[in-house]
Amino acid sequence: MTVLIVEDDLPAQRRLVRLLREHPSYRDSVVRCADDVTDARHVLASEAVQLVLLDLDLNGDDGFSVLGAASNADMKVVVVSAHADRALQAFDVGAVDFVAKPVCANRFMLALGRAEPESSGRRPAALIVRGRRGLERVAVDDVLHISGADDYVTITLTTGRQLLHDEGIAQLERQLPSAFLRVHRSHIVRRDAIRRILDGPGGTRILELRSGSCVPVSRRRVAAVLQALLGEASA
Repeated sequence: MTVLIVEDDLPAQRRLVRLLREHPSYRDSVVRCADDVTDARHVLASEAVQLVLLDLDLNGDDGFSVLGAASNADMKVVVVSAHADRALQAFDVGAVDFVAKPVCANRFMLALGRAEPESSGRRPAALIVRGRRGLERVAVDDVLHISGADDYVTITLTTGRQLLHDEGIAQLERQLPSAFLRVHRSHIVRRDAIRRILDGPGGTRILELRSGSCVPVSRRRVAAVLQALLGEASA
């Protein structure tokens, strides 16, 4: 894959290159950099660029003006800009994401995941987990259960291994396919990992997973959980 970084600030450009290299899917990419409209248009016209990381203020010129030179019709664009007021315009021109400056590393990694070729039209087959040992690619099929809160989650794999990930559960939920079910504000489970539903204290419900662990179901989600599971049983 060839990635073009269009950024006129050299330290910011270098940081984007470093973050790109940390993402497992882009580690071996060919990276081109341009700091003005002319250089960026030249790269786009002469190479089959798959992804552009685009700043919008290029020494006073509009970053969007470079896109018309693209020779690859399937090229994806992630806008990286301090001009949050132009986010709607970014999506109007077909950008897959808009990352506001100053760039948050986790938010940037999420944008890269959305720009992966296999992410078009469907949820990703893998999650990029940022833990104590750095970034790790985890297959969605290997995920059994996710628990956590606003700042971080624990991802339990089918092997029993647990990974800490510094992303909120709501953000992670949006990346998962329909094979997963949010059963509690702090819990997401794999549907086919549910063995049975148990009665808990005070009229609550508890899910027993095939691994033997138990997960609470929040009162306001009981009906949706039961409907989803009964629908699968009758299908």
